Amino acid sequence: MKKVGLKISIVFIFFVSIVSCLKPVQYPDEPAVEFVQFDIHGDSGIITFYFTDGDGDIGLNANQINPPYDPGSFYHYNVYLEYYEMMNGNVVKGTMDPNGNNAKFPQNDTVPYDTIPNGFRIEDITPFGQNKSLKGNMQLVLSPYYNFISNHNDSILFSIMLIDRSLNQSNIVFSPVIVR
Repeated sequence: MKKVGLKISIVFIFFVSIVSCLKPVQYPDEPAVEFVQFDIHGDSGIITFYFTDGDGDIGLNANQINPPYDPGSFYHYNVYLEYYEMMNGNVVKGTMDPNGNNAKFPQNDTVPYDTIPNGFRIEDITPFGQNKSLKGNMQLVLSPYYNFISNHNDSILFSIMLIDRSLNQSNIVFSPVIVR
C-alpha cells in the first residue's frame, strides 16, 4: 500500500512540476477584440465580444473619476459601441435625429452631437498574481438595442472598441448586419 501511495505522490509531483514550467500565454499590452454574437431578447439585446489584454489593465473602479477618467472625458468610459443603421443600401451612423440626418460611415475623428449614447464603464477585472494576461468573453446588455424613433432601424450593426487603463485602444470590430 505504501508503494502505491509513493507512486501516486511521485506522479503528482512530476505533473505539478511539468505544469509549473509551462510559460503563461502572452498577449500584446494593447487590448484586442473580436465580435462573437448578438442575441435579441424582445427590445433588449446582448452583444458578446472576445477580448485579450497582455498586461490585464482592463476596467475602472467606481472611484476612478480623476483625469483622464473624469466624467466628460473620452476615457471616462472603457468600452465604446457605435450604432449604425442601413439607409438606402448604405451603412450610416445612427443618431437621435428622427429625420435620418445621419453621419456617413465609417466615422472620422469627429462625432456628431446627436449620436446615440455609446459609452460603457466596465469594472476593474485585473487578475491577481504574476500573470496579468487576460482573455475572455464580455457581454453588454443594450435596452433597447435599436433607435425606436428611427425609420431605418430594421437593419442595424454595431462597432466595438475597448480601452485599457493605460489608454491603449483596441482594434475596432463590427457586428454583422442585425435584422430586426
